[in-house]
Amino acid sequence: MRTDRNQLRFNQALLVLLLPLAALLDLPWLVYLLFLLMASQHTPLDLMVALKRLLRVPPAVVDEDPRPHRFARFLGAVFLGLASLALLLGLKPLGYALALLVALLAFVNLAFGFCLGCFLYLHLRYARALFTGK
Repeated sequence: MRTDRNQLRFNQALLVLLLPLAALLDLPWLVYLLFLLMASQHTPLDLMVALKRLLRVPPAVVDEDPRPHRFARFLGAVFLGLASLALLLGLKPLGYALALLVALLAFVNLAFGFCLGCFLYLHLRYARALFTGK
């Protein structure tokens, strides 16, 4: 299987740059937009991929299982969805805290190469194999 490492870094950089900006300037629409970008994964038009192509970021494809990264992106989208819901309900501290958590984890992955979502994915697979024998 193949993974575009530049796509992963591009996604992380967007989150690291834009989510703190949204919190700092109180721009909830930016959190909503990033949620939509993250949630568009596995749709005919993956908006993060389309944005990367529009900005002409070259691919860096490697042989690597994309499933852990997809799971991590799914978790990020869930947390941004919860952040968006909190912001829509007027719970700004909670909404921005959830958004900044996503930005922090994206930064850790970008700067240090540790993907918490990938780590969780692999451990969930190990636990499943342990309990089901598969």
